[in-house]
Amino acid sequence: MKIYIKWFYWYRNFWDEIIFFWLINYLQKKYNPENFTVEVWSTSWMQQRINQNSQFLDSGILDKIDFVENMEISRRLKQFQSFLWIDKYKKYFKVFWWWEVFDENRKFPHDGRNLPILHHYCIKKWNFILVWWIWTDHCKRTKLLFKKILHKANEIVCRESISVERSKKYGSKNVVLFQDFSKNVLLSENSIKWKKESDRYVLINISPKYFTPDNINKIKKFSDKFENKYKKIFFPADINLDKKYYSEVRKLIPDLEIYDWTRHSLSDTINLFKSCEWWIWSRLHFLYPLKIFNKNFENIANSDKIQKMINNS
Repeated sequence: MKIYIKWFYWYRNFWDEIIFFWLINYLQKKYNPENFTVEVWSTSWMQQRINQNSQFLDSGILDKIDFVENMEISRRLKQFQSFLWIDKYKKYFKVFWWWEVFDENRKFPHDGRNLPILHHYCIKKWNFILVWWIWTDHCKRTKLLFKKILHKANEIVCRESISVERSKKYGSKNVVLFQDFSKNVLLSENSIKWKKESDRYVLINISPKYFTPDNINKIKKFSDKFENKYKKIFFPADINLDKKYYSEVRKLIPDLEIYDWTRHSLSDTINLFKSCEWWIWSRLHFLYPLKIFNKNFENIANSDKIQKMINNS
């Protein structure tokens, strides 16, 4: 078996990188393929990251991984080739990640119709799995799509129970629940040697969606509570999106430093998480290490998903 991961688009996004290591290890244990081909924005970037953090990969995986770039021009070509059944990866076992799957709030064909349109060969042959959420099915077109596809998936790996129920509703036989894809990586004892930092510090994160004057003031008040006893570190989870807000936050918190995780190993960054004492954050993904490492936190996000996870923690 050869596996093609139709997913890894987010370039220099920390949590996507952690989940990448989990996914590769999961697929290795479950299917033991002879090769992984992974779509990425930058092959050189991902090759450098897996070489730097190879201890997070199970034995024998590193030499199996090939990266292919999915920039705009190459993506259009791949889509055209796939539609005509001349894609050289046509017979590979496909892994469709969340950005490739179903979301009825997105426009056609990105609501999920791109699967039967562009990947009809593997759908027809039942030669694929789905990973992440199975979104709402309020629309008639979504219900029809679910009826056509979900029961054909070799496996559906979900991150919450509603997706499990929805998958089974449409006839899926093999549904797996992983509420936190990152947990195995964060708790990888063989690859992380934790040392307590001598400094006391807090971590601060804010994403574009929640970058508002009200939330910036919340961060300022949060920071003021610690005066000069703690270091304040800004953690840009998505370097492409979050980093540009550092200078704005620093105007109110002059002693704020930035941690560029792209310049550090994954072990170093996880050590940072384990050593901090407080967080203030807005990204859903940062609820996971908070829960796993039992950290104090303040939340400035207001989505239903985050509130449910906080209440269940």
